[in-house]
This record gives sequence, C-alpha cells and structure tokens, in this order.
Amino acid sequence: MLVKINGFGDHTVLVTELHIDDLGSVVPLRDLELKLPIDDMNVGEILKMSQFAAVFTDDNTDKNQSTIILANSITGDELHREKSRIIDFVENKRHLMNCE
Repeated sequence: MLVKINGFGDHTVLVTELHIDDLGSVVPLRDLELKLPIDDMNVGEILKMSQFAAVFTDDNTDKNQSTIILANSITGDELHREKSRIIDFVENKRHLMNCE
C-alpha cells in the first residue's frame, strides 16, 4: 500500500493510506497505525527517513495494527512519475477504446 508517513509511536508508525486516481490525483483514503517489526530495525529507519513509502504488512489486509514486514521509500519525484504513468495509461486505454 502507498502511504504518507505522519509520525511515530512506541513500535508503531502513523500513516495515511493513499490512492492515485485515474486523473493522477493523490487521494487520502484513511489514517492507520501500523506496527513496526521488533526484529527488523531497518524498516523503522527507512520510514523515519521517508515522506512517502510503499509498505507491505504481514496479513495483507492493510488493517489498523497490522505489522509492516517490508517498506520501500518513495521520493516526491518517484510519486510524480507514478502519477504520470497512471495518467498516460488511462489516456492510452481511452484512446484504444475510441479507436475500436
């Protein structure tokens, strides 16, 4: 899930789950408090140095209190490129549908 990092608690990270819609807008979906893994300090360090991240949780349900098992920092530039890719994909799909 794509998240914006909002803050940290004791062994938790406060995030806002984000979605990029068909127009390239970043839409906040919900606020979550996710657990940091006790045995992997790298995940917490990655998130502390990030404004945005892609995170994966242990139960794949993206519920509040899920434990993060993998985190990948996303820069503002990378987020912008992803928004552009989504816009291009949607435009190409619409173009193909109009050509049929």
